[in-house]
Amino acid sequence: MTRHPVRAAIAGVATLLLTACAGTGPAPAGSAPAIGPTVEPAVPAGTLPADPDGVLPATPTAADAAAVDTAMRFVRAWARPNLPADRWLSGVRPYAVSAYADLLATVNPANVPATEVIGTGQPMAATAEWVDVDARTDAGVLRLRCVRSGARWLVATVGLRQETVAR
Repeated sequence: MTRHPVRAAIAGVATLLLTACAGTGPAPAGSAPAIGPTVEPAVPAGTLPADPDGVLPATPTAADAAAVDTAMRFVRAWARPNLPADRWLSGVRPYAVSAYADLLATVNPANVPATEVIGTGQPMAATAEWVDVDARTDAGVLRLRCVRSGARWLVATVGLRQETVAR
């Protein structure tokens, strides 16, 4: 799982502020300092965690299969580095939010490292508004964030996951 340093730093600061404000007074002499209450959210069976970094305030839910389908359609269109740029872009654009599609317009498809999608997409985290999907390719595992856009799901970001190797 990729950690986002900025998001992690913000979460750390927020945690410090919240625990500092949550205290009920000085701790008795000789006791460990209070760090605030720890409350684990109840996650209903069969659901995914809301956010792997624990930063976004969201209610976890089961991943919508339509979001996973959109992610995989995007990856299959994306993993075609031999296409001319205009054809490649016309393949990925219908599955991306407009701002991300504009960014993709600057991509040279020859720089896309993947040529093959392997297997099916795996939902990793989900809420009613977004779903993170991992898609395995011959270049590695992509993490896609799909967001709800009206009744549709669209890809908002894509990144190549950095795999942690146990030593």
